Amino acid sequence: MNGTRRFKQPYYVSPHAVQRFRERVADLPTRVIRSLIMAALQNTRQIVQTQTFNKQLCPVFRAKYRNVDYLIPVIQDNEKTDAWPTVPTILLPGMNINPGKGERSGWRWN
Repeated sequence: MNGTRRFKQPYYVSPHAVQRFRERVADLPTRVIRSLIMAALQNTRQIVQTQTFNKQLCPVFRAKYRNVDYLIPVIQDNEKTDAWPTVPTILLPGMNINPGKGERSGWRWN
């Protein structure tokens, strides 16, 4: 397997999510960050809240790396049956997402 780990449920971890993990949690190589996020989203995941993104309900899961708690929102495109769920960003507890001016869609916390 060339040192890569296979996951039962794969996720697409966006480049933005990787960058936010580096900024907010730990400065690690991209491959390690993606593996940590996908591992956190497997069987032991803990949903902490839901939010709406583009009029679609999305779960947010809690994870921890060393002593840093972080949140992982997950988007599932219902129109694409073969698409992996997407991790668009990484949040810290207490963070809010505010869509930019003029955006009609975006995050809404429930």
